[in-house]
Amino acid sequence: MTALDKLFSPIKIGTLEIKNRIVMAPMTVDYANADETPSDRQLAYYSERAKGGAGLITLEVCTVDADHRYQAKSLGLYSDHLIEPHKKLVDAIHANGAKVFPQIAHTGPESLAPFFRNMPSVGPSVVRTPTTMQVCRELAIEEIPALIEMYGDACVRAQKAGYDGIELHAAHSYMLLGSFLSPLRNHRNDAYSGRKLEGRMKLLLQVIANIRQKCGADYPIVVRLSGYEREAGGREINDTQRMAPLLVAAGVDGFHISGGVTDNNITQLIPGTEYQQGYNVAMAAAIRQVVDVPVMVVGRNIDPVAGEKILQDGHADMVVMGRALFADSELPNKAKAGLLNTIRTCTSCEDCVDTIFQNIGVHCAINARCGREAEFPLIKTASAKNILVIGGGPAGMEAARIACEQGHSVTLYEKSSQLGGLLSLASTMHRDNYRFLDYLRAEMQRLPVNIKLGTEVTPEFVRAQKADAVIIATGSNVTTPNITTIDDANVVSGTTLRQLLTNRFAHDTLGERVAIIGSGIVAVELAEFLAKKGKIVNLVSSDNRLAGEVGKKRRGEESRRLDTAGVIVNTGVQIDNIANDGVHITVAGKTRVVLANSVLIPDVHSANTALVDALQDAAPIVTAIGDCTGFGLIKKAVVDATVAIHALN
Repeated sequence: MTALDKLFSPIKIGTLEIKNRIVMAPMTVDYANADETPSDRQLAYYSERAKGGAGLITLEVCTVDADHRYQAKSLGLYSDHLIEPHKKLVDAIHANGAKVFPQIAHTGPESLAPFFRNMPSVGPSVVRTPTTMQVCRELAIEEIPALIEMYGDACVRAQKAGYDGIELHAAHSYMLLGSFLSPLRNHRNDAYSGRKLEGRMKLLLQVIANIRQKCGADYPIVVRLSGYEREAGGREINDTQRMAPLLVAAGVDGFHISGGVTDNNITQLIPGTEYQQGYNVAMAAAIRQVVDVPVMVVGRNIDPVAGEKILQDGHADMVVMGRALFADSELPNKAKAGLLNTIRTCTSCEDCVDTIFQNIGVHCAINARCGREAEFPLIKTASAKNILVIGGGPAGMEAARIACEQGHSVTLYEKSSQLGGLLSLASTMHRDNYRFLDYLRAEMQRLPVNIKLGTEVTPEFVRAQKADAVIIATGSNVTTPNITTIDDANVVSGTTLRQLLTNRFAHDTLGERVAIIGSGIVAVELAEFLAKKGKIVNLVSSDNRLAGEVGKKRRGEESRRLDTAGVIVNTGVQIDNIANDGVHITVAGKTRVVLANSVLIPDVHSANTALVDALQDAAPIVTAIGDCTGFGLIKKAVVDATVAIHALN
């Protein structure tokens, strides 16, 4: 067992003692009530993260200005009537053992005022924010004192609600304080000028002074900063370490170090798989060397062992985890107990971000309970059932896991020689998926699931088992697109393609140039995978949309990775045939050839209900989940499994 002594040692922020050094990052989940008060959904969500063992929870953005909300269902602390609703949330978090700071912010250029109030957002200068594409107006210098008072008043309300301290958002050239701090957005020529350190810092220092005056000397204040903006024209790499001592002298008790600036895909605010774990650590270490207050670091921290190393190496005092706690709220408790292989580790799939754009609040692809804790409580069943699960892919394994945890008796049948289903293949191309695959396989070993590999069941066999419930997770119907092939073209598809991808060296047989027909997420990840192996890859499709199964955030990241890997992308073309020289296409009436030594055609998946139809009378309850009801990604498998098992109680 790996010792995590430093991670689970106490630490003080100002006079406040935190029980361990795991901090939950501030992540707006869009669960609040329409009036910007905490909802019951939020109480359940935050309570579970507190119960899971994080020492400090940093609440999502709480805006200080009634006119300038952050999201449709985000939080506010701009009025005294909000104190009592927040007190309920604080009490719920405290009751489960964690301390909590709200993140205090004026949304500035990121405000949704243009949509909710029919008025412009505001900022240090006129800029267009990439997330809303709205242009803010420049604040007059006479307006600034009132905004400073708003910050202080909001912190007083936080104090009255029982919050243990506050965090000021001043990072990412984002929102009001971050925008004033950054030359990218602050083009002013007055006392708040972005061209000079004193001007950039002036508003932040005035806000801190106002909070100290109103909340007292002992109320903890943490400031979130970008250690380095990583953008031409932004703050330079040594700027934050110049600012930090001045902020401590002004009354700051700790720093939360992030990195980068906002863009229209929030690339560095919520980083994808191309960013290494702990990618802001060097920036935090630079700050820690010039101040004597705690420095916490965020940046794709998903592994408690890696977090321990950050602390042991002296690079930071606390480790901030965000999406890792969407995926597994119990991560801190499991890590402390040494149960590392039971942690459901974030796969950085970005579904949590993309679901916000769908106006349903944050969801997690590998944890269906995230944000639905009250709907899917962790319970032991009062009526244990004999459950038969058919299929050992992600849907079948997740169903077996939940059912076993609830106290049911579970037997899982898988016709192949190993568990995993299509997740095994997906993990080959998107390596982060291995974490979820390994987790599910480990859970099947840990729990008393009776696993029968190499067993293909028949309707007669299932009926003979006399199960109380049958969960069918047999996967999709797989076909290969019908494309005319002439001569001796080297076409790889179907079973041959799946076998090739599970053989780590088989790609060497494909030749130098590879064409992949398709533009779905499977084709896209396959193109990235082979390009990284040194192939010249062409992605060719008659469809105009790329990776249509995923959302905007993930799609943007996949596009960037295709570009970085050098994949040649041609969509919206007519595919005529495949010959021994490659793929023959027609574009704008002209016939062309996409040269290739090998042409790969990923499978097409559709619903496969044959067994489902045959088993409708095999047990009192028969439920189909996962791809057999229609192709989906990991999220569909996990949600289907969760819904099916909870429906049994």
